[in-house]
Amino acid sequence: MKKLAIGCAVLLLLGMVGAGGASYYAYRKVSSTYSQFAQLGSLPEIERSVRNQRPFVAPPAGEPSASQIDRLLEVQATMRTGLGVRADEIEHRYQRLLAKDKATAVDLPELVGAYRDLAAAYVEAKRAQVEALNRAGLSLAEYRWIRSQAYGALGISLLDVDVSQIVEDVKAGRQPATPASRLAVAPDPSPVLRTRVEPHRKALEANVGLAFFGL
Repeated sequence: MKKLAIGCAVLLLLGMVGAGGASYYAYRKVSSTYSQFAQLGSLPEIERSVRNQRPFVAPPAGEPSASQIDRLLEVQATMRTGLGVRADEIEHRYQRLLAKDKATAVDLPELVGAYRDLAAAYVEAKRAQVEALNRAGLSLAEYRWIRSQAYGALGISLLDVDVSQIVEDVKAGRQPATPASRLAVAPDPSPVLRTRVEPHRKALEANVGLAFFGL
């Protein structure tokens, strides 16, 4: 996981503004690739179907409750059940990216290519995610925070890519105004949070591929 966290840190270059150097070169290659997966164009609309659109403010304690962890697991289970064998496709693609010895800014098209190849499964998973979020009463922001904290408590770092925002930016013909990816470095969790999450390690690790792709 450490190798992935270090290697993927360079993906933050996509959010840099400027027409020179590797960042611009990578952006141009990524932009040309986006035209190949129109299926993902529905993601922003799907995410707007989340009923809870209230701004989320993390609690002062900085750790999710047992109830929030349960809801995270419920959402992941719903996605995995809905995807069936396609969940394994996402996991295998994640493992391929994890196996890379190194990553550079010009490797960004490979990440984008993964989304393109998984487009049908990704959209299906996103619909299941939104449905589960609505049942759980969660917003996307709260869900992402719970996910980050839970995996952080297990020492697992995630690359959280905001695909919907990228799609909207590219469809509008602009370079993403905000970083396309956020490296969620595992925090130093409290003993209480570690104790709360550890019993669910197996389930969370089984869904790390989904989490990596922002699901």
